[in-house]
Amino acid sequence: MVQMKKHKIYEAELIQPACPYCGSLALLHNGHLITNIRYLTANASHPATIRLAKQRVRCRDCSRWSMAQSELASKYCSISNASKLKILSALTEDRSMTSIASENNVSVNTVQRVLGSCSHRFLDSYEYLPAHLAFDCMISKIFNRSKYIKTSIRIDLAWSLN
Repeated sequence: MVQMKKHKIYEAELIQPACPYCGSLALLHNGHLITNIRYLTANASHPATIRLAKQRVRCRDCSRWSMAQSELASKYCSISNASKLKILSALTEDRSMTSIASENNVSVNTVQRVLGSCSHRFLDSYEYLPAHLAFDCMISKIFNRSKYIKTSIRIDLAWSLN
């Protein structure tokens, strides 16, 4: 039991076979970094955790340090990439972040971080002008008690890009 919930805990070891920098097989093993990775389950009331032991090694040829990495999760992250994708797909629906967080066994801050990590994909590019620009201005001024309102001005400009 973890945090008073029933968890399924799977243990795995990730081995570094060769140096990622020079490809040498002469490695000096220097322990493991144990990471608890939260993984997707069909039932949110019984979450699964993978206790992954990532092997740390030092290459004897190039003297550089490295750590075994998997596609299951990012280097120092404890949430699986599959869970992040599920959170992203749930963010497209009309639901609260609290319900998405409880369904995926993560915090609301994690849901916000996942949203923030992909928000750069949705920014508009301002390197060009569109074919048509439309301005709609509403200027209202109230003079004393007469409540005179100056109404809107609409300007449509057509830009031709040569």
